[in-house]
Parts: sequence; C-alpha cells; structure tokens
Amino acid sequence: MLGPPPPSSRKDFEIAVICALQSEADAVEALFDKIWEDEGYIFGKAPGDTNTYTTGLIGRHNVVLAWMPTMGKGSAASVASSFRSSFEGIKLALLVGICGGVPDGTGDEEVLLGDVIIGTGVVEYDFGMQLPGTFIRKDTGEDNLRRPNSEIRGFLRKIGGLRGRMRLMDNTSSYLADLCKKPGFRRVQYPGVDEDKLYKPTDRHKHYGLPRCVICDKGKDDVCDKALSSSCIDLQCGKNGLVPRNRLINIKNIIARVNSGDTAALIEAAEAQQPIIYFGLIASGDTVMKSGKHRDEIAAKEKVIAFEMEGAGVWDNFPCVVIKGVCDYADSHKNKNCQGYAAATAAACMKAFLKEWIPTDKPPQLNVRNSIEQDELLSKLPRADGAAINSYARQHEPSCLRDTRVDLLRQLREWSSDLQGKCVFWLNGMAGTGKSTIARTVAREASKQNLLGASFFFSRGGGDRAHARMFFSTLALQLAKMSPILKHYICEAIAENGDIVQHGLPDQWQKLVFQPLSRLDGGQIQSPTILLVIDALDECENQEDIRLILQLFTEARNLQKMQLRVFITSRPEFPILNEFKAISNDAHQDFILHNIALSVVEHDISIFIKDKLAQIRSEYGLAMDWPSEQDIELLVNRANGLFIYIATVCRFIREVRFPKKRLDEIIQGSDTSQEPQQNLDKIYLQILRGSISRYYYDKEEWIEQFRRTVGSIVTIFDLLSVVALSMLLSIEPEDAKAVLFQLRSVLDVPDEDESLIKLLHPSFRDFLLNKQRCQDEQFWIVEHEAHGNLYTSCLQLMSNTLGRDICGLGKPGALVKDVEISILARHLPSHVQYACRYWVRHLQGLGHDQREKAGFYNRIQSFLEKHFLHWLESLSLMGKMSEGIVIMTDLESMLISSKASQLLAIVQDAKRFILYNGSVIEKAPLQVYASALIFSPKMSLIRQIFSDQSPLWINAEPAVDEYWSPSLKTLEGHSDWVRSVAFSRDGRQLASASYDHTLRLWDATNGALLKTLEEHSDSVVSVVFSCDGRQLASASDDRTVRLWNAATGALQKTLVGHSAAVTSVAFSCDGQQLASASYDHTVRLWDVATGVLQRTLKGHSDSIMSVAFSHDERQLASASYDGTVRLWDAATGAPQKTFGGHSNWFTSVAFSHDGRQLASASYDSAIWIWDAATGVLRRMLEGHLSAVTSVVFSRDGRQLASASDDRTIQLWDAVTGALQKTLKGHSDWVRSVAFSRDGQQLASASYDGTVRLWDPATEALQKTLEGHPDAVMSMAFSHDGRQLASASNSGTIRLWDAATGALQMAIEGHSSVIRSVTFSRDGWQLASACDDSTVRLWDTTTGALQKTLKGHSAGVRSVVFSNDGQQLASASDDGTIRLWDAVTGVLQKTLGGHSYWPMSVTFSRDGLQLASAYGGGTIRLWDVKTGGLQKTLEGHSSAVRSVAFSRNGRQLASASDDGTIRLWDVVTGALQKTFKGNPDISALSFPNDKSRLVTNIGSIELEIPTSGQVQTAPWSLYSLNAERSWITYRGENLLWFPPEYRPACQEFRDDLIALGCSSGRVIIIRVYPDLHLAKIGKRRQQSLRNKPI
Repeated sequence: MLGPPPPSSRKDFEIAVICALQSEADAVEALFDKIWEDEGYIFGKAPGDTNTYTTGLIGRHNVVLAWMPTMGKGSAASVASSFRSSFEGIKLALLVGICGGVPDGTGDEEVLLGDVIIGTGVVEYDFGMQLPGTFIRKDTGEDNLRRPNSEIRGFLRKIGGLRGRMRLMDNTSSYLADLCKKPGFRRVQYPGVDEDKLYKPTDRHKHYGLPRCVICDKGKDDVCDKALSSSCIDLQCGKNGLVPRNRLINIKNIIARVNSGDTAALIEAAEAQQPIIYFGLIASGDTVMKSGKHRDEIAAKEKVIAFEMEGAGVWDNFPCVVIKGVCDYADSHKNKNCQGYAAATAAACMKAFLKEWIPTDKPPQLNVRNSIEQDELLSKLPRADGAAINSYARQHEPSCLRDTRVDLLRQLREWSSDLQGKCVFWLNGMAGTGKSTIARTVAREASKQNLLGASFFFSRGGGDRAHARMFFSTLALQLAKMSPILKHYICEAIAENGDIVQHGLPDQWQKLVFQPLSRLDGGQIQSPTILLVIDALDECENQEDIRLILQLFTEARNLQKMQLRVFITSRPEFPILNEFKAISNDAHQDFILHNIALSVVEHDISIFIKDKLAQIRSEYGLAMDWPSEQDIELLVNRANGLFIYIATVCRFIREVRFPKKRLDEIIQGSDTSQEPQQNLDKIYLQILRGSISRYYYDKEEWIEQFRRTVGSIVTIFDLLSVVALSMLLSIEPEDAKAVLFQLRSVLDVPDEDESLIKLLHPSFRDFLLNKQRCQDEQFWIVEHEAHGNLYTSCLQLMSNTLGRDICGLGKPGALVKDVEISILARHLPSHVQYACRYWVRHLQGLGHDQREKAGFYNRIQSFLEKHFLHWLESLSLMGKMSEGIVIMTDLESMLISSKASQLLAIVQDAKRFILYNGSVIEKAPLQVYASALIFSPKMSLIRQIFSDQSPLWINAEPAVDEYWSPSLKTLEGHSDWVRSVAFSRDGRQLASASYDHTLRLWDATNGALLKTLEEHSDSVVSVVFSCDGRQLASASDDRTVRLWNAATGALQKTLVGHSAAVTSVAFSCDGQQLASASYDHTVRLWDVATGVLQRTLKGHSDSIMSVAFSHDERQLASASYDGTVRLWDAATGAPQKTFGGHSNWFTSVAFSHDGRQLASASYDSAIWIWDAATGVLRRMLEGHLSAVTSVVFSRDGRQLASASDDRTIQLWDAVTGALQKTLKGHSDWVRSVAFSRDGQQLASASYDGTVRLWDPATEALQKTLEGHPDAVMSMAFSHDGRQLASASNSGTIRLWDAATGALQMAIEGHSSVIRSVTFSRDGWQLASACDDSTVRLWDTTTGALQKTLKGHSAGVRSVVFSNDGQQLASASDDGTIRLWDAVTGVLQKTLGGHSYWPMSVTFSRDGLQLASAYGGGTIRLWDVKTGGLQKTLEGHSSAVRSVAFSRNGRQLASASDDGTIRLWDVVTGALQKTFKGNPDISALSFPNDKSRLVTNIGSIELEIPTSGQVQTAPWSLYSLNAERSWITYRGENLLWFPPEYRPACQEFRDDLIALGCSSGRVIIIRVYPDLHLAKIGKRRQQSLRNKPI
C-alpha cells in the first residue's frame, strides 16, 4: 500500500501508541501496515531511554509503539517521560488497551463487553486526601488533568458526530475482521451473549450455594480467599438474578431467527454483535476497580463511563487520547475471558481513529529556484534606506587611501578570517578620528572577497538609520543576497513568522539572522566566516537598544557550522563602554583608535591631504608645485590627528573658484599650538563666515534664514529633504537652498530636491550648539530656540493638514496593512509624518521656563481638542501607533509641574484613551472614530470633546462605564490559559507564562509583544525576573526550570531534577540562588551561575504550589497542598517553622519587602497574614468568593494584592487589612498578580487567556452597569422588539427595555444555568429552560413566576411557544422533547427515540408541525397532534444548534456546528441550499421579509442567485465575524469590540443588536437598518443621537 516514506529520523514520528499489557501491544502491532525494523530501518533511542519500541506505518502515519513493563499510572508516566526524550516530534499519543466499563454510563445506551470507549478526558479519581471517615478528591483547576487540546477536542467532536461515529464503527468492524484472520488472533471473538453477564452492584463475588461458607456467610462484605480465585459458575454468582440488558435480548432474538432459518437475519446478527464506540470521561487510578457499588458511586459523581489504570500517567506528558475496549464491568465478578477480544476491538478502533486523523503538514518548503515567491517574502521586511555600504547614498563616501591605516587594516583582516578569533571587534575613537572611513574600507574590501554578509551605518538624525527598529531586517535583506541557501532559510523564517517585524529585537535576531546562519553548512557558502560591519553604533538613539544589540551579537560565538564576525565602531561613550565591560572577554576584542601613535596618524593624514589636494590641482589646472610641502606639513600639524579636520578643509578649498587663495587664507590662520578641537572650530567658523561674504547687503536676512534652516538641521530627529524641510518650516525651497548650497563643506546637500540633507560630520552639530566653541554669536544656534521654532512649525503644520480619513480609506474597518505606500506618501508626506512624531520632543527641548513663558500650552490644548483623533489616525497609518503613548506620557510629565491643569486632565485622559484603544487603532485607524469613542467611558474627556465624531450608522450608543476603570490595557496573544506574570525590576518589561508552552515578554508601557520564548515542551506555570533584571526563570509541567537572558530571550540553562511538574520559581535578591517547588513534594535550591543543584528541601507531604525568598535572603517560604506553610533557612536548608490553619490547600505565599510579614493564600478563599519571625497570625483577610490563587505585597509594604478564582483581583491595606478595592474585568479564573517595582502598575494573568495591566491608584468611580453576576448564556427579543430577555450562568433572568436599554426587572428562581429564554408571541409570557431540569413560565409585566414545568430528568436546552401561545415545547438532555399546555402547564406528549440530545426545537407557524435538532447532526419533523415522526433530515456532519420554519411552513432552516446553514423542503425533505456560515449560530428565524434569514449573529440574504450547491453565506446588513470581535456590514468590518465587550451570546433584530458578555454585561446598540440611511443631515443625526441608551 501507499504511504509516507520511511522517516529520516526519530523526529519524523508524530503518533505514539502506548500499551500496558502484552495482549494489547500484540493486537496493535498486528495492525501495522509496515514494521520499519523488518524493512531494515533502525531508529534507536536517546541515552537514558529504557523503553522498548516498535516503529512502523499505519495508513499514512509513522507510528511508534511503546511496550510498558508493568501496569499502572507510575509506569505509564515513566514510559511517557522517556518517550519524549527519544521522539521529540510526537503530536498525539494513543493509550490503547482494555478497561472496565460502566454498564449504563452512557445514558440510554448500554455498554457491552467488547465495546470501545474513547476518552474525552481523564479523571484521576483516587488523587486526594483520606480524612477520617471520608475521602476528598483533589478537583481544583491545578489538580485536575487538563482537558485535551483544541485540536483533539475538535477532532473528537467530528468523529463523535453522526457521520463520523458511523464511519468509525464501520472501519473498526472491518479492521477487527482483518485482525481476527491473522495468526494468533483467529480464536479472538465476542464471548457471546450468554457469557456477557452483568451482576447487580450489591452482589459480591463470593460463595452463594451449598456447601455453605462460614466466612462468606458472615456479612455481605465478607469474602473468603478461595472465593477470590473461583469462577462465578463455581460460586453460583447471580443466584439472585442478573441485570437485564436490552441489547443482549435483541441479539438473542435475532440469533433465534437465524436458528429458525431466517437467512435475512444473518446480516442483522453480525451487525448487532459488532462493537459500539462510546465517547466520555474515563476514570484512572492506581487500583483495579472491582466493586460494582463503588463503580456506580464514582460514575455518578464524576460522570465517567469506564475505569482503567494508565491514563493519568500519560495524560500530562502528551496530547493524548485513551482508546480502551471493555473487558469487564469493573465489579468483583471479573474474568479474563474477554480480555483478548477487548484488546482487539481497541486496536481496531485505534486504526480506524488514525484513518480519520489528518497528519500535520510539514511547513511549506520554499522552492529556492522560485525567486518571485522569495522576493515577495523579502519585500515584507522593512529596510533602512542608506544604511548599507552599497547603497546609492554612500557611493561617493571615501575609503582609506592606499598606504594608510596599514597596521589596523591588516589586524582586521586577520581577525575576520581567524576561525578561532573572537566574534566581535570594537573599534572606538573620538569624533573625527576616521572610524567611519575605516568601516567603509573594511566593508568594501570584504564585499569584494564575498565575505561581507551585511552592513549598517547608523546616523543620528538619519531617519531609519537613527534607530534600531529596522536594524536586523536590514541586515537580513543583505544576508539573503549572499547565497541562495541563506536566502532560502531567511525566506522560510519570514513565511513562518509573518509578523516578525512587529517583534522585539531578540526575536528578529533569532529568526532572521541567527537561526538561518546556524542552519548553514560549511560548504553552502564560499567562506567559513561572514562579516557584519556596524558603524557609529553610538548614534543609535535608544541606549537600551544599543545594549541589547551588543548582547545579541555575542551569541554569534554559539554558531557551530560557520563563524560570524561583527565589526563595530563607535565613540567610547559610557553605555557602550559599560556594556562591553559586562560582556565576557572571550566574546570581543577592542581597539582604541585615538591611542594610535601620532606619528602613524600623521603619516596617514599626510597621504590623505596630498591625494585630495592633487585632485583639486588637477581639476583647476594649478601648478604642479601646489601645494608646497611646507603647506602640507602645516595642515597635518593643524589636524593634530583629526581626519575630519583635513576632510573639511579639503571640501572648503574645493568649493571656491580660487582654491589657491582659499588655502592661503587657511594657512595664515593656522596655529599648531592649539588643541585639535580648537583648530576644527576655527575652520568651521571660517567656512561659515565665508558663506555670507557675498551677501553682505542682506546679511541679517541671511543669518535669520541660516538659523531657521541650519538650526533645524542640527536639532531635528530625522533626516528631511530640502523640500520637506522647507514645507515644515513654511519657507520657500529656493530660500533654503540659497543658504544650504553655501555650506556644502559641512553639509551634504544633494542637487535633487527629494534627497535627504545630512551633516557631513556630527562634530559640526556640536560646534554650532556650543556657545564656547562657536565664538561668533551670529552663527551660534540657541538649541531651545531652534526646538521652539520646530515645535511651532510642527503644530501649525498638523493643524493645517490633518483631518478625518486623511487617506480616503472610506471603510471603518479598513486595515493599515492594506494601505498602499504611494497613497500614504501622497496624503501624509514626510514632513507631516515628521511633525506627527516629533512635536512633543521639540516641546521638551524648549525647557520648562521657556514653555511657561511662551504660552505654548494654550496652543496644545487647542490642537488636541480639534485634532487628537486625526493625529492618532495618522500615527496608525504611519505604523507608529506605539509612539502615541510615549508622546502623551512625555507631555504629561511636562504638564505635571505646570499650571495648565485643564490641559493636564485632557492629556491624562488621552493617555488612557490610547492605552485602552491602541490595539485596534494600530490595525484599523478609522476605528478611532468608532470603537474607540463608543466604548470609552461616558465621562472620558476625549469622548466628550469628540462626541460629534462617532459613527453615523449608530442610532443610539450602548451603555458603557461612567469613568475609566483601573484596567489600563488587555494583552492578547497567548493561545491558552495564562498562569503567571512578573514585572522586570525597571518596570519596562512584563513576562507571562502560559499553558500554550510559551513565555511572552511585553513592553509594559504600550503593551507591545517583544518576544516569545518557546523551549518548554509543556505548560509554563511560573515566571520570575532576577532582581537585577538580567535573567528570567520559568517553571513548567515538563518538570524543568529554565533560565533565560531577559534582554535577548536566549536560553541559558535548563535545570533538571524534579520528578514531577514544577509549580513555582523564585530568585534570591542577590540573584545567586534559585528556588523551585514541585508536585514531587520538594523544594530545590540551585546555583544560578552554574545550574548545579545545591540542596533538596523535604518535609512537605503533598504538592508544593509556591515558594518565595525573604528580601534579606535569610529565609525561604513554601506553601503546600498538605495544608502548611514552611519556613526554611535559605543558607542551610534547615526547617525553621511550620504554619497551618487554613481549612483548605495553600496556593501562594509572599514576604513583605521588610521581611516582617508573610502572606498566605488558600482554596478556602481567605488570606492570612503572619508574623514571619514568630509565626503568629496577625490578621485574616476575607472577601473573595472563591479560591485565592496568588498574593503579593507592594514594594513599600502598604498594599497587598490577591488574585482569585472568583475572577477578581482585590487590593488590601497591608497594615490594617481593610479591603481597598476590587478589580473586575477578567472572564475566567485569575491565577497570578504582580506589582511593578514603583507600585504604579499591577499585572494579572488569567485563564481567559489574557494578561491585564491595572492602575492600582485609580479609584473605581465607575457606576457598575446593571447586568448579571455571571456570564450571559441566552438572549431573546420579544416579537414586537420592545423587550429583551437575558439569562445567565448563575440562573438569573433580566428584562430590558430594548428602546432605552434600561433594566426593567430582575427575575430569580432557577438554581442552575439557564440555557434558553423565549417570549410568547403576545409578549405577556416568558419561558426559561434550565439545567435544573425545569421549564418556568414568568409574567413579563410583573416578573412573577406563573408555573414550573417538571418532568424532564436532565437539563433542558431549548424551549419555544407555539404561534398561538397555547403550547410549549421543550428539548432536554434526557433525550426527549415534551409538549406542554402553556396555559395549564399539563404535559401533553413526550417525543423520544433518538440516541443524541435534542439541541433545539421549534413550531411551524400553523402549529401543526414540530422540528427538533440533534447533537448527531440530524433534524426530525413531528406531527404535533399525534406525536408521530414524519421525517428525518440528514446532511449535517455535526450537532445542529437551531432550526426554524419559514412563515408559510414550506421551508426549514438549520444551523450546525459544522459551520453550515441548510435550507430544506419541508414536504419532501430535500436539501435545497447550503451556506457556509459560522459555527456560532444558535438561533434562526424567518422575518416577514422573505428575502432574509435572521440568525443570532446577523441576517443572510436568501434571494441572491447561487452558483452551486454550497456557497458562502451572503450576510445581509449587520452581522458578527467568526471571532465575535467585529460587527460587520455586508461582510466588511465595521465596529471592533474591546475584550470585555465581546459577546458570549448575541441577538440581532432589525435595527437592534443585543450582546450578552461573559462579564454579565448586556449591551444594546440601535443601528440604522441600512448603512446608507445613515448618510442623512447632521442636524437630524444629532437629534437622533440625543436619544440615549
């Protein structure tokens, strides 16, 4: 048969199968299509792996089978752990074998021997505490085995659907038949109905007949030893009768028909005896379940349908599915007669399972020859123009002349080619010593020899060359040109990390540079070394980026197959000096340029000046004896080692018609006794004076233009062209040129208007801004005045230019990524972009006094009140949205000390506005006028100022909070629960740990994702920064602790030693020790520098959940599930004290900063504060409604923060114990909380998958919106649209005025989750269906309970009134549909007969028919009068959530979890049309308008012509997108929802959109039915908007 080729390595195996018994493994092995060992392929195993494997092929999957040495959880866990070390690519583990079945655990269907159970989850039922008289199972979130991952859950749903389950059973039967034909399995068969006996749960396996047994007769639980080894026949078990089984009776009847000669019954008999496959929870324990009584008790409590012994051991090591054949009924009457058959059915089911499982596609391999595809990928990387040595802008810049810098260049050549050399060479020197010329020389030489990988020439004020945001992407683009294979690897990195340019520098370095280089083999490039040249690193504007770049480059020494050499030049400034001191000497070597012997430098300068003056002599036709040797010697002496002096002199001489005269003037002013800088200043002054000699008649005007233009050039933060600078300053370009063209000796002024103006050397800037150096005051640039001029120009330009939808995008949901660069450049040219980015930085340059005097603040307030939203839109279009919060923060810091209190309030509100809405504005700029305004608090100043800017299509806005909440920002990105969060010491970074196996580092200021750390192989549950902020430690369920470089994200060490999941980590304050806590009941202390285990602390008798050092490093505290907190001597490990007292397990422990207090948290919902010295309980804090999972003190010791499973964070006065505030916003358990060091921010991590940043100082002033105390589960509009009913998880109902959004009444009475609510057609009654098995009828006027309809034996999912209001239908998890008299409450009929739960039910308009939808994907049509089944409609592949009749009763619509909506002919049952829709559709209705089908997420147009049987749903008007994060209009994004406003359920009705949120909020938005109607007069619109919701 065809299948994948043999794997190339163990990493290619993705499927693991684990078996505990030999009979189980034999059956699995027999179903392999190929066994690779038999084909000659031996894959071996990792050192230390003691498992035994069989590798082979099953269908299209490479599978590895592990043979367990013994049964049980412990053995399974050991096998799984070793498995991971050898087969790293495993994506799915199947635990295949036998189990004990719960006979009626599936509800209506009976489980027989040989049936197969597929586990949807595993319950570790024997894990807990044995207390006197009772056993308490640990069933908290931390202790429960996690549910399968989303991929497995979705797959189980698919194969558990009607079609999927039938295919699975058919294939299982086929594979079972094949297996039973193989040698060794020919006797394997179903034992027969007579052997399939189910004894009563109370019947023990003991002597019942004669002779009597003295021991067995003593009591019902007494059994003799002989009975234990005897058969049921010998003991006469079942004497009191067996439990009757309908399936067995049916099989017997069919067999009797066969025996009577009915040949037609042969097929029925074969089918009836085939195994049935069930899905459900499986109980896993260390003991064999042999008690029918305990089996049923546990099954009822835990909802399990089978018992086995290995699942819990494997479950947390792999993404796992348990497949077990039923060999007995988990009672005392066990026999082994069915074990072989059960093992065979499980193995056959395994193969059928794998036939449906789709293997993981390998990442698409780019075709190296497909240059078009590669170029498209590379075009996604931004590049800093002019940064590379071969760029157009650098083509005329000089290199070192021949015979200059000889020794240094030779040393650099030797270093760059030395395979044993250090990876970084740092050339540092003072300004003007020729560093950049050397860098250009090195780069050009290396390029000629094909050694140059990339280069980057930083330039202060040089646009994208002034910062590092495009640094690594620019290097990567150059590296891609070095070799085809390197280009291939870089393109793969871009393809796999599409948003890499949004990541921090460490991620960009790793993905774009380091990893592609690490994949190179020596033969894939021409040289074993690659050179990077980085010039003027000191001119990078962000010192933190400089530090980070240096740290990252030192990782180059870890490359194995090739060598990377990095040549860096800079001035010897302190940040760079200090960083090189911190870097190991093994990684870099240094060269100080200005320490070279002066004679050597003067030799080189002499050659340089002779060369340059010879060019001038030739160009102007001067005599050969010009210049004289004496003149050259004077200039060399005057330079005093500064190349920049000579270069400037030569340019100054060259730019005039009489160079000989100019040289004489310079020589006459020479003074060799002065310092080098003084000589340089003189030549600069001479150049400036010479530039105005011909303009004496308008000298003052020229000086004014000079100060405006050149003053701007030396103070701007980005390069601009002559035209852009002129537009910014509002001057004529020709006037600017008149000044600048006279200064080409010191400025690079291109002839092309659009080319950038640059300083030829930064020393000219230093000269002009320093009054002592620039001794002619007419040229001295007063820096704060230059900044003031630029600030004024920026503000004026933005006020005149910015406007709403400046690029003409038109659509509110238009995305930045879709805006063409040409459109952006046309509407936001470079000078406008400059103004948007730097206006506040120029304001800062003014200084406090100048700002106060000049009245600048009034202009700022006017600008913000008119253009703040326009400015944010522009920042978004420019891709600079993250700078907005920095700009507002800088502005706020200036205003705090000012008298502009009103402006300060606006700026502070603007800052909150950006923090809250920045994530959506960054992606969709026009949402600044939509989502950002609508969901900001009512009292937000920005919302009030721009109230006239909100969307026209919204007729009435939703109710929102009054004031800003303490929640600053929600960080989204993790794909699973977030378990832990920690701030860096400086508060700039935030780390989060998640069950998605990753750590993420965020910018704590703007919430940007900096990097993702992905080395852990299981859930990461704890993260902490070292006190110096340089390291990060993480703890994981993979049983390891990992140490990371916090700046680069590089993994430094992996600490291995714990025998179970590690739950918590903590650094000592000196950073030398690390403590880790584990489920293995121990705390371990590690040496951070070496990674060596120092000691293991033992004493706890259960899992340890938290560990913390005191700040003086003398004590260590640990909190455990054994109900104690222990204090240890951190130096010796000796136990000091043990605290107890909580009534449940401890979860968290924390010291106050002074070490005097210790806080502990527990599942008993309380926090206890202890005296850390004496162990005396000081106070108990109570207020949480559920388990407290995390506690932390603020650094000043004044506050305590606690996180809880009640989804809140609480802030307490740590001195008095008083509750200060409760922070709400998370929609699931909050599991971690952390203060920033300054106490200004609080971070929380939640199982809702988010991290939140809070302002602990913000008062919770906002009025709590009326709503539910828990998640909203169901909503419905009344038929006249005047009322809305909402129902919640907590059993509450709320009635709302749909026109005003006002709460009319709160209704309570149900005791569990309400699944459905519906109005009677006249609106006088409301029916509710609940998990408490009841339906209740309520008076919608008074809220009074009218009737409670009882009869269902399980939760009720759906309820509906007939059109005349006389009948009510309800659908329940008990498998039935019940019809009730809506007036009397009398049960009329019960409709059943289906193995799946009914999900929804609806009446036809005439009340004669009823349609019901089922979990198996089918729909049934019933006759209401007779209760007879009319038709069964099949076609959906998953559960059908909703059905609706058309108004004439001829059509039926159905919506399913398979993502489709189907239209059926009611008369014939034929399928008419299929729409690809949304799996979240849970309600359908046909309005009076026959052209639409209304769903709970919008309307679908029905009369659009179809091109085929299946089409994408044509959404009509408003709807929700699949992620429920946008309201869309005709399929296009219109309004984005912040996370706390995203609906858990929703209803659309004409012009009303109702959203029910997980937080309990209910939001009603009134819209225009058609967006085009919103384009009405402004006066009319304003009058409509004055009707509040």
